Amino acid sequence: MKCIIIGAGNAGRPAARILNHTGNQVIITDRKVLEEFPLGVQKTLKTMQEEGVELMLGSDVSLGIGKADYAYISPTVPENSPIRKLLQDKQVKILDNDYVSKVINDLLDLDIIGITGTLGKTSTTHILSKIFQSAGYKVWTCSSRMGNLLSEVIVDGIINGLHKINNIAIIELPHGTSRLMSKVDLNVGVITNIYPDHLDEFEYSMEKYVARKLFIADSSKILVSGIQCIKYLENLRDDTIYYCQKNNKCNVNGKLKEGILDITYDMPNINIKGHFETSFKLLGYYSENSIAASAAALAYGLDENSIIDGLKSFKGIAGHMEYIGNFKGREVHFDAAFVPEGLVKTLESFQNQELIIIIDNPDSTNPRDKFKVGEIVGKYAKVLICSGYNETTKKFNIEAANEVIQGARKSSAIKIPVEDMFTAGELSIKHSHSGCTILHVGPGAITNYEYVKIKMMSGIREGCKKYG
Repeated sequence: MKCIIIGAGNAGRPAARILNHTGNQVIITDRKVLEEFPLGVQKTLKTMQEEGVELMLGSDVSLGIGKADYAYISPTVPENSPIRKLLQDKQVKILDNDYVSKVINDLLDLDIIGITGTLGKTSTTHILSKIFQSAGYKVWTCSSRMGNLLSEVIVDGIINGLHKINNIAIIELPHGTSRLMSKVDLNVGVITNIYPDHLDEFEYSMEKYVARKLFIADSSKILVSGIQCIKYLENLRDDTIYYCQKNNKCNVNGKLKEGILDITYDMPNINIKGHFETSFKLLGYYSENSIAASAAALAYGLDENSIIDGLKSFKGIAGHMEYIGNFKGREVHFDAAFVPEGLVKTLESFQNQELIIIIDNPDSTNPRDKFKVGEIVGKYAKVLICSGYNETTKKFNIEAANEVIQGARKSSAIKIPVEDMFTAGELSIKHSHSGCTILHVGPGAITNYEYVKIKMMSGIREGCKKYG
């Protein structure tokens, strides 16, 4: 079929590429010329052109409509928009995300485990991948470690045949990607938790945000969930397998004590129960996410020994409770927490230490409650250093740093707004001493990992020369 993709944004590009891959004649249009897009997007668009997608950039969108019988348009475009009316007048049939998702489902002829939620998606995905690798599986892993826009990562993997050379896919499903994957059949679905985040994309409605996450309840043959989500799921499915820490009401209950992770499970719906232990040395939220991964692996049918081997061999993820090293007696850790509930989980792992907290601008591509972030971080910090530079959008906004500082106004911590991560790293040495812990938190550890880490560590090394 001849199809026009209206808009070369985050929704349009993956749709155009997968429709082209399945043998359709595809045009993608946008008012912006190629050079107006970020460099990474430019590269993707050029790849699409090489694959056969016709680029119609920098021109009136309506010019391409006469060339197509079908159109895909971003779901964010209002129903009463002029472009939708024009498509109707031209009798062009609109393809929705469900259609594109079904195309993807037809291509994916391997078992799939999908992980969604607000916090813990990435680490759960990678822990589960390690478990399946230990069991001898060839695993196609898709997570935010591979790219910020996971729908493009998934489509790129399909085009490059990763679904054919592996025998299981373990895929992280953020809320944006869930549109493209809403009709993909999951052997096991995992929902970690649901906390307020990205609400500006949902008209500030928690109800709409929850609804987006709960697509996985319909897509999954077996559903595994953190106990926090029981209030959302109990009326949708009565066969959900719940996991938690220190709560005997869960089907899978995990306890971490003195370096031993103890897991007890009882899943009557699939008729398995048991108990195992494994050594466990990672910090913070890794224990809870390891319980989630273990629950999903058990539900799929893996044996205890494979899970134990996987957990033992998992060493953590870059940017997630990552230990960097000791610098002039200061232990340095690098983490990506920025949602309030996630910040608490990270900070509680260091609560008995003198914390020098470095935080990058919490906004990323979405405005967040920076006052709340400051209020939480201030409870744990001896020194709070906040950069106003948005590591995602590459824009400087000192007011963002000041708002975090204002949120921590009741804290006795030293509070310092700065312009970038280099300065933050340098000052973290100046305002600390041997025995302190320097901890980075903030979305930059995900969206711009290498750059943020390099800049902060360059500052720390310079600080060691000046003040250490």
